[in-house]
Amino acid sequence: MKRLIFLAVSALTSVGLLTLPARSDGAATAATPPPQIYHIVTTALCARLHERVQPAVALILQNDTKIAKSPPLFKRYQRGTLTAQDPAAGDFSNGAPPQNDSMNNESPETSMALQQMSYLVLPIAKNLISAQTLLDSVKLIEPTGNPGDDATLKKIKDQLLDAIAYQSASLDIINGFVATQQMGELQHAGEEYLGSIQGTNTTYQMVQATPNPWQDPNTPGLSPNPYNFDVTTVPGLAVGYNPLNNIMTGLHWVIGETQKKEDAAGSTLTTAMSQCGK
Repeated sequence: MKRLIFLAVSALTSVGLLTLPARSDGAATAATPPPQIYHIVTTALCARLHERVQPAVALILQNDTKIAKSPPLFKRYQRGTLTAQDPAAGDFSNGAPPQNDSMNNESPETSMALQQMSYLVLPIAKNLISAQTLLDSVKLIEPTGNPGDDATLKKIKDQLLDAIAYQSASLDIINGFVATQQMGELQHAGEEYLGSIQGTNTTYQMVQATPNPWQDPNTPGLSPNPYNFDVTTVPGLAVGYNPLNNIMTGLHWVIGETQKKEDAAGSTLTTAMSQCGK
């Protein structure tokens, strides 16, 4: 930075050493005044908003886009279950719709939807980890010398962590559904051949195991998010027992609540950024 300033000053100084071009009447032409050098002064608040908060917000917004792709995939999965044939029924179904659980019928459409859901999980998780790491940095809330700015930074951090907690709940729903269905497919792979081996048309239903208590959602290396949201409290949602419609309804509810949290944080951040100019 010092080298750039030195070069700029040197260039401006050398302009004064140039010979002024002569006019036709013999008088020297007035030189164009050199450009002014502006000193950009930033505050600790603005610097931290730029270095820590803005990258975290960008990651949160990326997650909004990714999470928004999941409801259409759930609908596609649901549509696939309605047209799926029970492979264990062999040729005895005569093309009739399967009679077992609407969440556990496998078809090319359900497999594709489930695979696309799985592609969302890792990017969302990485963004959540990166965003929380930025916000957990002690450099974000170190005293700035201005109590008002300190309070603003803390408020922004708390509001963004609140939004992250709800995005984590969306991730729990998506990942939980994907992991459950993929494990079910693995456990029941090959059952379509049992009827042929045993000479019967017996269908084998998927066993609904009692879900384990929810695991700690905090990734190792991150401090616990004080705004962590318990996904089991989503209205009408009990993953593993409720129909697919209830899971979709619960996911829509969490997405809506996430937007409210982000709107609150956005309002605070906009006010703070107005003090920083362009």
